[in-house]
Amino acid sequence: MSDWSPDLAIERAVDLLACMAHPVRLSVLVRLHRVGPANVSTLQDELGVEQSALSHHLRHLRTTRLVAGERDGKQVVYRLLDEHVGCIVDDTLQHAAELDAAEP
Repeated sequence: MSDWSPDLAIERAVDLLACMAHPVRLSVLVRLHRVGPANVSTLQDELGVEQSALSHHLRHLRTTRLVAGERDGKQVVYRLLDEHVGCIVDDTLQHAAELDAAEP
């Protein structure tokens, strides 16, 4: 028997969307989706975010299961956990662009 319930699914979706609702975290997701996996140094340079702040945001993204980190020597390379995350990112940005286009 499955433990899945609509209420649990909604609670998890709210957690996921709340995690994405921060500019740095969404920027990380967009970068990983559009360009591909990256280590902290690369993300820090490209996004202009301080290392400690970036690590904090990456921890949130891992906890919410939006990204995964894999050790490569002394570095951790981050990637989107799965293709669904990329779809959410694309759909969110597309919807936001459509809202801008629809404004008078």
